[in-house]
Amino acid sequence: MSLARFCIKHRVATILAVIIIMVFGAVFSTRLQMALLPEMESPMAVVMCYYNGATPTDMEELVTRPLEAATMAVSGVEKVNSTSSDGYCVLQIEYTDDTDLDNAAIKLREQYDTLSLPEGVNDPVILNMNLGNLMPTALIAFSGDDLGRLQTLAEETISPALERIDGVASVAIYGGTEQQISVRLDAARSGGYGLSSNYIAQILSAENLLYPSGDMHNGSKTLTVSTNAKFHSVADVANTLIPLPNGGGSVRLAEIADVAIEDAAQDTKARMGGRDCVILMVSKQSCANEEGAARAVTKRVAELAEEVPGLDYYVAYSASDYIMMVVEAALQNIALGVVLSAVVVFLFLRRFGPTLIIAISMPVCILATFVLMNGFHLTMNMMTLGGIAMGMGMIVDNSIVVLENIYRYASEGHDRMSACVDGTKEVSTSVLASTLTTVAVFLPLGLSGGIAGMMFRDFCLTIAFLILASLVVALTWVPLLCWLLLDEERIHRGAVEKA
Repeated sequence: MSLARFCIKHRVATILAVIIIMVFGAVFSTRLQMALLPEMESPMAVVMCYYNGATPTDMEELVTRPLEAATMAVSGVEKVNSTSSDGYCVLQIEYTDDTDLDNAAIKLREQYDTLSLPEGVNDPVILNMNLGNLMPTALIAFSGDDLGRLQTLAEETISPALERIDGVASVAIYGGTEQQISVRLDAARSGGYGLSSNYIAQILSAENLLYPSGDMHNGSKTLTVSTNAKFHSVADVANTLIPLPNGGGSVRLAEIADVAIEDAAQDTKARMGGRDCVILMVSKQSCANEEGAARAVTKRVAELAEEVPGLDYYVAYSASDYIMMVVEAALQNIALGVVLSAVVVFLFLRRFGPTLIIAISMPVCILATFVLMNGFHLTMNMMTLGGIAMGMGMIVDNSIVVLENIYRYASEGHDRMSACVDGTKEVSTSVLASTLTTVAVFLPLGLSGGIAGMMFRDFCLTIAFLILASLVVALTWVPLLCWLLLDEERIHRGAVEKA
């Protein structure tokens, strides 16, 4: 039994299957994650490690080489380049193309935890390279006269609130000024006591500590005790007792230095509308819904502005706005493509029935594509929507070929069933070969590796899904619609009259 005959004999099941596909396609079209660009995760990672006060030679011997050895022990690592500088080192790691970067980062962390690095070395920071995250999800500018207050507010209130939003990975702060306690020694007074700046710096570092002090047993309970000797105010620093090197007692820091709180030097400066401001750059998590995250960030910032009096903000960039512009433009183009395709079909065939069949089959192909996109975890981005818009002219080809052959059989005097079944069967091989040829052009590019493969994967897979869906629709749904709408006697009479 041919596929067309099966669908016509089981027309109720076929219609229900098409309805189910359309319903699921409509549902998945609203649940697909939306992003401006597809996920482009390069098989690379960067590891940074800091060791204050170390020379490049020390970094090379004590930190970089142990990290390189631990990195090469991780499976999937293909190449490691390292750079050692004053106080820090950077490792650039290249993986094989099929490496899972998240698992590789976990294995790297496990290897680094086994190392015995010198005391004072910070934990290595591992950053996976995701090209899709180079563009921020949102840029929020906060303006005001007191940049120090804005910096504190951004660090203590705004940034933690935004990082708790689902889909937000990190919030970077630029343009503010941090406050610091400055100690300016009086050379004459400190020299009179025989105190050097290095000696006083060592004393202040030793006094500004937070360290564990052991356990304390209280009956059946064991309490952990920690000693908090960190400075909390300018007065704490100014009243610090500095022991004299000759053993002649001690002197307060305020007696030999001016201690004050002041703004630290700015390493970045941000301006918006001619005013100095603090900018928050929000980055999304990998595979998160960028449009939803950007919209939630904008909403949360508006709520914070109402909670904090005098907080003036401006949304400099929101990925949600651009994504919705792309989606709306693409959907308008798709709808316009459906209408124009139906108009072109009507102008050439000059029959309302075939035009209606083509107009019905096109949305089915598009909604079926959304189902496949959801199954293959594709996002709705510029590339996928561009693929759908580009494939609009291709999906009608198969249906027109099948439809025209069915009408040719009807004009030759065949009954309705024979015209639909035999007409479809005659061109099914040609339609299949034509479709597979087109798929063979796009699919290998979408499955290839490298940057080009990651960039065009969504585009090529979407077109392949769309064309394959049009093949299935042409061989199943179009014959059924022809059987339901075909008036074979009228077509035959028209063909006889023309002859």
